[in-house]
Amino acid sequence: MIRHIVLFRFADHASADAIEAARDALGAMRESISEIRDLSFGPNLGPSAGEWPHVLMVTVDNMAAVEAYLTHPVHVDTIARFVAPIREARMAIDVETA
Repeated sequence: MIRHIVLFRFADHASADAIEAARDALGAMRESISEIRDLSFGPNLGPSAGEWPHVLMVTVDNMAAVEAYLTHPVHVDTIARFVAPIREARMAIDVETA
């Protein structure tokens, strides 16, 4: 299994409603992208929360599934419509899990 982890910092103009809409849209991807085994989005509770306040974690079977997820039209559209307009910065990593 691979955990695709994305840390987000949203722009100052990002309202709580816009962040909630992004969370809902990201969560809805589970219904359309078959590669997703698990998905969660929420606040970073760790010491780096000041720099990276929000975290998306997506679990898939393998790196081929990561690529399929990243290029899936629903993912591309969700990011373009709900995340990109409010995103200031992001950092993504992929980690193999047991």
